Amino acid sequence: MVKVFAPAKINLFLAVMGKRDDGYHELCSVLGKLSIADSLEIRRKNGERGIKIKCPKYKDLETENNLACIAVKKWLLKRGEDWAVDLILHKQLPPMSGLGGGSSDAVSALLAMNELGDEKLSRKEIIKMAAEIGSDCPSFLENGLCMAEGRGEMVRTINHSAAHNLIGQKVLLFRPNIGLSTPDVFQRLSQTNKFSSVEWVHTRLGMWEKQKISITEFLHNDLESAVFYKHRYFSAIFEKIKKTFGLAPRMSGSGSCCFVLIPDEFERVAALESLIYQAWGDDSWLKFTEIIH
Repeated sequence: MVKVFAPAKINLFLAVMGKRDDGYHELCSVLGKLSIADSLEIRRKNGERGIKIKCPKYKDLETENNLACIAVKKWLLKRGEDWAVDLILHKQLPPMSGLGGGSSDAVSALLAMNELGDEKLSRKEIIKMAAEIGSDCPSFLENGLCMAEGRGEMVRTINHSAAHNLIGQKVLLFRPNIGLSTPDVFQRLSQTNKFSSVEWVHTRLGMWEKQKISITEFLHNDLESAVFYKHRYFSAIFEKIKKTFGLAPRMSGSGSCCFVLIPDEFERVAALESLIYQAWGDDSWLKFTEIIH
């Protein structure tokens, strides 16, 4: 049996530059991994066949369509191995939140299978398989901050000082008690045609890398406009947080989870939490975490 962790991510920068011929959107995103994570226990059972999954908190995820199950199936098929797998998924990351939980689960499952199998897949094969499972998946094979381009499958680690300075950065995640559909959010963005230009994206990236702008000024997410148009309570709470605390909240990915970077000297955490609960209700999801290497 192997136990692995599947970290969350936030999109510190997410630009959408239009729709591609293959139906996907052209993206450029800077992602940070977080200390908060799902965990998976994967057990090999020789002499048996089939994949069984349990997810104690989310029974609706106990299906063969779970990305972790898909990853296990693809690994077994690729390696030509034939044994049963019992998978227990302990979810800490709410589904449909823009935190990459499902993609991270899938990548962690691939890595676990590589430990349990008789022969390992190469890193190149794992990357290719991850990209086939989902556009977000390859980014979870890189440590630290990384940049994802194309439809999200072209990933490279970011090594400059501006990125290193963010390791250990405190983050407050906050989410209303709803999930958002990623395809629906992208469809709404396409209908509005509010895309970023390639020139603007490269300029912003260059300015941040050269530390000509702060991380607060760099934070950006093109998908917010599509979400805020339908769900006005996001923009309302963002404005209140900015006005009350001088912080810069952002949505991660296609939502519904949002985040705010917490400065070391910030002393009004209780008041910030209270504001969020008052605005979105006691069933809102709030977690403190930090960006990891």
